[in-house]
Amino acid sequence: MCLLSQFYLPSLQKSRCQKTNLCLVYKITMKSQVNNKIVGFDMDGVVLDHTKNKIFLAKKLGINIKIKETPSDIIKGLIPSPVYSKFQINLNDNPKFRYLCSPMPGAKEALDKLIRTNQQYFLISRRKKPIRAVKILKHHGFWPRYFNKTNTFFVLTPKDKDEKSKELGITHYFDDQQTVLNELVGVKNRFLFDSLEVFKNSPHRRIKSWKKISKLI
Repeated sequence: MCLLSQFYLPSLQKSRCQKTNLCLVYKITMKSQVNNKIVGFDMDGVVLDHTKNKIFLAKKLGINIKIKETPSDIIKGLIPSPVYSKFQINLNDNPKFRYLCSPMPGAKEALDKLIRTNQQYFLISRRKKPIRAVKILKHHGFWPRYFNKTNTFFVLTPKDKDEKSKELGITHYFDDQQTVLNELVGVKNRFLFDSLEVFKNSPHRRIKSWKKISKLI
């Protein structure tokens, strides 16, 4: 209710006040219709940067990996399967190494902006051991400020990630793996987080930084 209409006003003033209220309601409605994005993020390779850790752990296993070979869709093809399994365990579960990853540059600043603008967002990860994943997020200052029980989900397969995305109504999803994005058929806007700019022929729209994500959203 317009404050002026609380008093006895001439009919002309009341009319102007009503029009002002209608304009305000219209603007708010239009804003909510335009900003109807629901955003989803992957955890590893998007929120957390494992680049240096991957190089370090691969070297411990006798394998030399270059920086641009560290993305999951590439490194998996460079390390023999039995060795890769051990590599993954060290990377994600070994208490000696799992905290060596770092926050992706600009992630917290971008998430702060999403919070300020009331932008709805979720984290959907395929981490097989959620409790350990939460500990890592907490260690790096992401839990519970940015991610918590209300907006974080753990699934097993890319198909499960697609189902959860549809359930949450996600319209924009950011993942560092093309193979995962290929499965997210229920998400209209799929973005490949390519911070090292190695997937130049990707069928998905590439985005290289959280600064770019912040501008897009």
